[in-house]
Amino acid sequence: MDSKRVMDVAGWEAFVHGVFAIAVTLLVLDIHVPDAESIDSGSALLSALTAEGPHYLAYVLGFLSIGTYWINTHRVLRMLRGIDHWFVVIGLIFLMVISAVPFVTALLAEYIGAGNGQDQVALVVFTSWQLVLAILAHLTVRYVVRRRHSLVKPSVLEASLRGWVRLTVLGPLIWIVALATALLANGTITLVLMSILYVIFLFEPPVGEEPLDPAS
Repeated sequence: MDSKRVMDVAGWEAFVHGVFAIAVTLLVLDIHVPDAESIDSGSALLSALTAEGPHYLAYVLGFLSIGTYWINTHRVLRMLRGIDHWFVVIGLIFLMVISAVPFVTALLAEYIGAGNGQDQVALVVFTSWQLVLAILAHLTVRYVVRRRHSLVKPSVLEASLRGWVRLTVLGPLIWIVALATALLANGTITLVLMSILYVIFLFEPPVGEEPLDPAS
């Protein structure tokens, strides 16, 4: 490990997990229990709960977004034996954007289904935010690969690293298409593309490692 390393992975990982935990918790605060004073029957309560449908949908999308990036951030950290200054700088910018996901999710929840172009603006903001996250995630992996001799565990396969870079290129490309559909087409196509991207990254197997030498 060279002198540019600034801290162990464990300290950074604890901080990262804390930020993700707070961000994902904030999502649920935008879902409100119907006011009991305005509910006088079971059907009225059911109607009030149904009216919160956009908030439920936005919550799921926000949770999948943060959850997907948490999984893949965890996978990146598993590859590392140490981190340096610029890795932390990129990581802090990434966490700054992650921390605002509850805001863009709340914006989407409030205006999804609204008229006069309001829903389109909310969807464009949410999609643009996801594009920024995807770009930052790609830059993180690219930086790790470029500094692999000092940052990456020797047991991580070179082919797996190259495959990981190719996979992270896919994220920004899909989000660019999703953003274009949000601007030029309709929100349904955008939501379908979001779902495809989340499924790809949620079920992508982790980066491979060489078998450990029993004698080591």
